[in-house]
Amino acid sequence: MGLTDVIADNLRKPGSGLTGWIISKLLKKKNSDVITHAVGACGIEPDHHVLEVGFGPGIGMAAVADIIKTGSGKVYGVDFSQSMVEEATNRLSEEIKRGKAEVQFSDVASLPFQDGSMHRILHTNCYYFWPDMNAATKELYRVLKPGGLMITTFVYERLVTAEARGFLPPGVWKPERYIDGLNQAGFQNVERKSELGRDEKTHFDVIYAYKNNDQI
Repeated sequence: MGLTDVIADNLRKPGSGLTGWIISKLLKKKNSDVITHAVGACGIEPDHHVLEVGFGPGIGMAAVADIIKTGSGKVYGVDFSQSMVEEATNRLSEEIKRGKAEVQFSDVASLPFQDGSMHRILHTNCYYFWPDMNAATKELYRVLKPGGLMITTFVYERLVTAEARGFLPPGVWKPERYIDGLNQAGFQNVERKSELGRDEKTHFDVIYAYKNNDQI
């Protein structure tokens, strides 16, 4: 396996070796702005139950935990990288002790949550790694509450660069593929927007997807 393949594999599923450690550091540095924007776009309230899929080092979960700390809400996270589960568990150790956070090793296509249990769902930099888009979006739709919102955020130019360098297979990251999966799963009012970041320089692509109140 060449270096490009090793990096690509660890971007999808960071391991516990040196490359996985480097990727974890890279995710913290390069993706924190994307994650922060996603959390802000969700409109999270203190009493909300929020799920982050593919939480990586746990930056997003920590940001959500800060929002819900004064209410009855709770933040949940699933990731299929054991090393990321361990890192996020350490980062959120106090929140876990207080019952405000829950970290699980799980796959997006088989979520360990009840139907309609989440007010908000967010994920960044992971939908293009899902092997079965339809299975994943159907599961996300299942656990989202009627009236709930799911957000994904990315920087388009960064994905173009990742594909050009061989870190992503050609075409799998295209937003149209993900949006089609959302529509097939039953999400409503799916909309892709370009939003300016806090630095007033970075433009984020944000995809909003809703589950209507009359849908179960």
